[in-house]
Order: sequence, then C-alpha cells, then structure tokens
Amino acid sequence: MNQDAFKRAMMESVVDRSLRDIRRDPRRGIRRLADLGDVAASGPYQKKFLAMARRMLEQEDSPYYTMVCNAVRSADSERLKTFGINFGWNCLTVGTNKIRAREQTQTWSIPWSLTLHIGGEPEDLDAHVLIRLIREGMELGIYTYFLFPDGMSRSISTALDAITASEDCAFFLFLPPEQTDAGAIQALTAPRNLMLGISSEVPQWQSLATQLRQEGALYFLYRTYDGPDEALDIASGKWADQLSPLAGIGSICVAGQDCPAQCGTQVYQYARRSRMEQRYPTLVVDYYLDNLYTDAYISHAACLSGVYPNGELTRFQDGREHPTGLSVRSARLDEVLAQIPSRPMPTPQENDCF
Repeated sequence: MNQDAFKRAMMESVVDRSLRDIRRDPRRGIRRLADLGDVAASGPYQKKFLAMARRMLEQEDSPYYTMVCNAVRSADSERLKTFGINFGWNCLTVGTNKIRAREQTQTWSIPWSLTLHIGGEPEDLDAHVLIRLIREGMELGIYTYFLFPDGMSRSISTALDAITASEDCAFFLFLPPEQTDAGAIQALTAPRNLMLGISSEVPQWQSLATQLRQEGALYFLYRTYDGPDEALDIASGKWADQLSPLAGIGSICVAGQDCPAQCGTQVYQYARRSRMEQRYPTLVVDYYLDNLYTDAYISHAACLSGVYPNGELTRFQDGREHPTGLSVRSARLDEVLAQIPSRPMPTPQENDCF
C-alpha cells in the first residue's frame, strides 16, 4: 500500500467515526470533524478553508450546522464518505500537490477542475474519449469534473459511463431542465462519487429534490442567469430564500454564454457575502468566478478550462467560456493545455476562497 492509499484508508476510518458522532451530537461532531481536518490538512488552501470553517462554526446558531446535519441525516453514509474523500482528499490534497509540483517545472497552467459539456449527437465525444480525457486529467492532478449534458438521453448515458469508470474522482452533474424523468434520475443516484444538480427553474424541482433526499443521494440546486434582471433577482436573496427548505449543500448560479461580465461579478460578490455572513443553510456559489478563484489559490496562474461536445477546449475569460481552436479529441490533454499561455492573476484575499 503506497503512502496516499494508506492516508486515504486512515481518512475513511476518521470519516466513518465522525459521521456517527454527528448523528449522536451534531454540533459537537461537526466541530470535532473540523478540528481533525485542520490537523490533517497538508496544503495552504485546505488550512485556510478549514480555519475559516472553524471560525464560522463558533457561531452557535450558524445555518451551516443545519446544512451539515441535513446532509448527514438524509444522504447515504457510504456516498457521503466516498464523495467527501474524493473531493477533500483526492482533489484538494493529492491533486493540488500534483498540480503545484508540475507547474514549478513548466510554463503552462493546469486547472483544478474541468467543465465538460456533453452532447448527444453521434459526432460528439463518446464515453471512451471522455474516460481517456479524465484519466489524463488525473495524471495532471485534476480530480474534480463538472458535467453539463444536453437534453438528449445519449448525453446522460455517456456521462454516467464516464462517472462509473472514474471512481477516484468527484463529479458534479447539472441535470438539464428538460430531463425530469424519475427513472433516469434514479439511475444517476447509483454512483457514490456523484453529486447531482437539479434546476430550480423547472416546476417540479421541489418533488425532485424530495425524491433525491429520500433515496439518500447527494444533490445541489442550480439556476442560470443571462442578464442584469436575473442577476439582480439572485442578488436580492429571493432565490436562496425560496430554496432554503430543500436546499442541498450547494446552490449554484451559472452565467449564460451571453451574460455580461459585470453581472457575473455582481452575483459572485453576493454569493461570497452570503457565505461569509452565513445567511442560508446552503453554500451559494457563482459557478464560474468561484471556480476561478479556487484555482487562483491552487495555481500560480489561475485558469478555468472546459471542453465542448465536439472536443474543443475552452478557456474562461471576461465572464464566459471562449473556444481556443484546440481539440482534445485526438490529442492528449497536457499537450493541448501546454499551447495556452498562462495569465497571472492576483492571489485572492483570504475570504475570497470561501
């Protein structure tokens, strides 16, 4: 057993015990888990994140106690353990160490996560290419993947094949609004390394969220925004207030491709304030900018990359994803990333990573 595997086994034992403690005495169990995580944290990002979490938990009426208790009581324990360790250990510890080590010897940036847009047309990337792409990403230190399948059933099955073949990774899947079939959603609850996203813009989002809770699944709610009116609606707090009774661990706002950059900044600033002020029993997140600021803490030059259904690599800039003209269909991921020059970004303030 190598050192990383031994540490993961130890982590699994700690998480098992912590979940039992939280069920018996939620507040004491949560604080103890944060203390243990602080001791085990090996990198500056993990240490800063856990230090802020501990400060927040000093507030006795923190809604984050409710958020964690809801997750522990409703989600399957093995699912919580697998996803939590894949994200917290494989991604934020093993993965970030790999990324930092490689970036010290090269001139190009490695994103901490990849955004995969998955299509259902015959010419779109199939599961075999996606699985190869994810394996190449893991070699670089990328263990977190955000999946955006289109509304076609083939894209859902492609995503599911990639998830089940990559058991060491953490996946966040944004279920298309038009995909509300209960049977299809139930199939997506099987992988333990998946957190499933439900659009709050569909009329039946409450019943879908209730279904996921009953099945012990990990889930989050999300919505899109395309302009000033929708950004203002999010920033007013109305959306998060509406979600609170059934909100999952995260409530994610995703800017549309034609959304002005200033709207993204407005939503990000609101989301960050809501987390620091602990307004809701859920983490309100702006998908693109929170993703980018996370990378700024991990890498020497922040970057956010994705892949279109046809295999073309994207790079986030000025509020949206832009095509690069480079394809991963027949080239290795590292070879493609190496062709994109790094763009240094100021290190975010301590509070920005939460």
